[in-house]
Amino acid sequence: MNKNLIFILLFVLLILTSCGGPYTSTTSDLKIMEKGHSDNYKEYWIKAYDPNNDTEEDAFKIVVNEEMAWNLIEENKEYFTTYSKEGNHPWILDQIEHIKIEPQK
Repeated sequence: MNKNLIFILLFVLLILTSCGGPYTSTTSDLKIMEKGHSDNYKEYWIKAYDPNNDTEEDAFKIVVNEEMAWNLIEENKEYFTTYSKEGNHPWILDQIEHIKIEPQK
């Protein structure tokens, strides 16, 4: 009886862990094209693209969970970012930093 119970629990655990879908995380420069929010101000997002690999036509939406971070992001500026996605869910901003450009001497 114990072996059957263990087998069933392992089977259920296997099914539950496989439901999330693949997890993807990307780190790249992003140029912010646009900022926006939902009508009820519960979801904040940016539309951006990687200027090193893509064009403006390739811009995509990234959800910003932190309103304070969203407030500091400026359109038409470049940032060094990390963003992730799980399965079919939208991209989520994990980290964002200003790109420091050193003046040439």
